[in-house]
Amino acid sequence: MKHLIITNGTVVADQLIERGTVVTIGDRIMLVAGEEEGRRILEAASPHVFQIIDARGGLIAPGLIDVHMHGCAGVELMDGTSEALETMARFVAREGTVAFLPSTVTAQEDKTRAACAAVAAYTDIEDGAELLGIHLEGPYINEKFKGAQYAPAIRGASIDELEELYGLLGSKLKLVTLAPEVPGSLEAVAWLKERGITVSIGHSDATYEEALAGFARGITHVTHTFNAMRGLHHREPGVVGAVLATPGLYAELIADLIHVHPGAIKVLLRSVGVEHLVLVTDSVQATGLPDGEYVLGDNKIFVRDGAARLAEGNLAGSTLTMRQAVQNMVEQLGVHPVDAFRMASLNPARTIGLEHRGWIKEGSRADFVLLTADYEVQKTIVSGRVVYSAD
Repeated sequence: MKHLIITNGTVVADQLIERGTVVTIGDRIMLVAGEEEGRRILEAASPHVFQIIDARGGLIAPGLIDVHMHGCAGVELMDGTSEALETMARFVAREGTVAFLPSTVTAQEDKTRAACAAVAAYTDIEDGAELLGIHLEGPYINEKFKGAQYAPAIRGASIDELEELYGLLGSKLKLVTLAPEVPGSLEAVAWLKERGITVSIGHSDATYEEALAGFARGITHVTHTFNAMRGLHHREPGVVGAVLATPGLYAELIADLIHVHPGAIKVLLRSVGVEHLVLVTDSVQATGLPDGEYVLGDNKIFVRDGAARLAEGNLAGSTLTMRQAVQNMVEQLGVHPVDAFRMASLNPARTIGLEHRGWIKEGSRADFVLLTADYEVQKTIVSGRVVYSAD
């Protein structure tokens, strides 16, 4: 594998570097340079050592990381197969995502085990994004705010079940969404935190005080903020109020402009700041495909005009991509590109404990997405390797 020099683009780092250049050695970023230094590097670089990549005046951005997605391109994690995971890895790489955390939905024990076993056995492919592990979304949730989760499989938190799944997955168990008011959940939070697993509040009818109790035990993440949780009321602030009032939480946002109104997005930004907002897709198997009938776990879902819903009308995940989420934040919300990419790369890495990932700086992993001015993906680079090229 040749080392890389990526040049002739605007580098998205702590600030935008116009006509910038990035040099990688192996899987690490060696140097981030401006125009003049980049020109000297190109003049001195040996073509036998370095592959020169022309960004064609577009963006050289940190590779996107999705910590909450169920499926895409006609497959989902609950299929429980390596083939499904490979399809997901290839599809998201084409959309600029370098690493992803596939998410379960609430299901019976055998189906959850099968999904976990597939992730445990999976080996990353050369032309796809990296699979980071698994996100268990449920089954320890509140039926009142089940959203598109499968109600018959909702159950109280079980340390025994978690021990079995942890035995299968080990360090690949990265993130668990639960409702802190559900029986056994607070004990589960403590058990998970002891093992370095990020715990998220979601699908929850917790009161303000119950949510705070969960944060005190170790919940640090919020699953699709505003969606499927008790909302803010001035006499009972609920989950949303607790999230907005508690500093330091990493709060997910589905920025498809369907799940959350732009005004509410602005409220969330003012409350948690760009340092703690995490863009996610919550994508389902219909992502990348036409409108029609699909499934999400054990539920049928129906996609119309790009919006996925259950028959009764509940939103059921999204058909969003991370690339589109970033574009929406920049073009529709007026967020600065540096901040938007941080929400889609560095913050997702940090919330699940990934070090030296998610940002363009010396010493970090060489993960990039090269985009046109219209946010079309030119190339996706994972660990210093080009895994997707539009050419």
